[in-house]
Amino acid sequence: MNRRKDAPDLAVQVAAFAEHCRTRGLSVTRQRLAIFEALAGSREHPSAEDIHRAVRRRLPHLSLATVYKNLEALRDIGAVSDVNALHEHGRYEAALPGTGAGTPHHHLVCIDCRKVVDLHDSRLDDLHVSDVQGFEVRALKVQVEGVCPECAARKKRQRPSANRIVNASR
Repeated sequence: MNRRKDAPDLAVQVAAFAEHCRTRGLSVTRQRLAIFEALAGSREHPSAEDIHRAVRRRLPHLSLATVYKNLEALRDIGAVSDVNALHEHGRYEAALPGTGAGTPHHHLVCIDCRKVVDLHDSRLDDLHVSDVQGFEVRALKVQVEGVCPECAARKKRQRPSANRIVNASR
């Protein structure tokens, strides 16, 4: 997993995370700390499997089921948020309130490579849903889908060669 360069000091985030867990009655375990550190230190939005691979380097006996159970517990207390890019398997990010990772934001999702990028646009934060149809709204998240610059460039490079093949067959 790529590491965040712009994230606040990881030690500060981990301390805030531990306090957040304690005030919500959730014990601070080595597994939870390692999972949160992997998320808070990542620029990506890793899946549970990605987190499992990253954390197993430190905790070799950690099971994937334990990662899933801890992600669910951390989501329940608001320390982790799930990001479901194009309805694929779950992907996660640290979402601890009051830290850089916990700042409300939305996502850009590439429909080709499924890369997820944080989108900070304060105009989107003011959106309101007028017809909630009886739902008790807890959060409003915008997911903007499109083609990332890398995939667009790759497609652009591939197009001329396709034209040459068509032209060569004439």
